[in-house]
Amino acid sequence: MAMTAVAAPSMRPWRRQMGVPQWAVAAGIAVERWLEAERDQLALWLPVMTGGGVALWFALPGPAAWRVALLMLAAISLAGLAIGQGGRAARALAIGALAAGLGLGLTWLRSDSVARPVLGGPTFATFRARVESIEPLVDRDLVRLTLLPEGAGADGQGRPVALPYRIRVNLAEHDVPTLLGRGAVIGLRARLMPPALPAVPGAYDFARVAWFAEIGATGRGFAPVRVIVPSGRGRGYA
Repeated sequence: MAMTAVAAPSMRPWRRQMGVPQWAVAAGIAVERWLEAERDQLALWLPVMTGGGVALWFALPGPAAWRVALLMLAAISLAGLAIGQGGRAARALAIGALAAGLGLGLTWLRSDSVARPVLGGPTFATFRARVESIEPLVDRDLVRLTLLPEGAGADGQGRPVALPYRIRVNLAEHDVPTLLGRGAVIGLRARLMPPALPAVPGAYDFARVAWFAEIGATGRGFAPVRVIVPSGRGRGYA
């Protein structure tokens, strides 16, 4: 008896066999149609997702949470690439997760690159420093100096005080010497403290801003302020 060859039955599972609800199928089709219609605009979501990763770094409590977030974003991206055959949704999810992970990772890298010592607690110190910038606070009759200390300071008993890399102090307008300017080297006494933490949860976090500005202490300077090396520009705020 002659035998007739037939095609082997397909082993591909049907949606009904997988138990996918009809509403989910319809939603997936609608998403794919929307992504297809907006395909020229999808690239604009890249900076949004990268910014989301940056925001994630600020929202999470510390390195352990950042590592978990990076692993989860990597897993989402790999999963999207694995299942994203023939559709835009999974690939868009994969690329978005990758962009968010990039934002988180770059912010973490930036945070570590600007890490500087921070003053441990309030102290009075006499020290020598180079003036990096001068900013007048006219409404408060103050002048704000950003200083780069040169060497260690000394407390009231003459004991050495370790100073951070950059300090910001306020001086009364009438205490500013004539030859003070950018680049001048001065000697002064100041009350210093660590950058202030938020007063309440969600309030302005100056300590975070100071960290990225490499400012390790803030405070108030007192007269007399000695100009050891003049700036050569005379008194000015340039």
